[in-house]
Amino acid sequence: MTDDTIDLPATPLSVISLLTPDGGPASLSAFDGTPLVIQLVRYFGCLPCQAYLRELDARAGEFAALRVAVVAVGGSADYQARWLRDTGVTMPLLLDPAQRLRDAVGFGSLSGRQLMAPRGLRSYAAAVLSGIRPQRITGDMMRSPGIAILDADHELRWTYEGAALGDYPPLDEVLDAAGLVAPRDRHDG
Repeated sequence: MTDDTIDLPATPLSVISLLTPDGGPASLSAFDGTPLVIQLVRYFGCLPCQAYLRELDARAGEFAALRVAVVAVGGSADYQARWLRDTGVTMPLLLDPAQRLRDAVGFGSLSGRQLMAPRGLRSYAAAVLSGIRPQRITGDMMRSPGIAILDADHELRWTYEGAALGDYPPLDEVLDAAGLVAPRDRHDG
């Protein structure tokens, strides 16, 4: 989706109350002045979401070179977010139990048919075969996966809402979209 087709949310995204995996208060305002790539996970135990999150985390340096931060936001499975952090994920993991951020960017839920779509089941199987540890399913299992990109003023500029389990855009596409909102030096033109 391009920035000319996005309906900007009524709620400023940076003031939406979020939580850290340890239960402390958080918000996107901690990243004021920094563009953000936000992975909206179905829940932190979702195997395809974990696989994509780990790929995104592994490439965080490429986003940092653009001066763009990456963060993942999920529902209420704090123990799953702590487990990811404890097993090496370094990007910030935040919780949005009320799904306010997801609602503000216009993301919804998957239907049963979308959840069981062959490409989603293939992404699930690929995650299992890669050795990702299964986790308990939470009440957020029907949420759609996706990516939201915010500019330095935290205005929504690009989204990708998945239409199946594990349906995320290629990371090179996300990097290209992040480059469009990356801060420019005065000599960059």
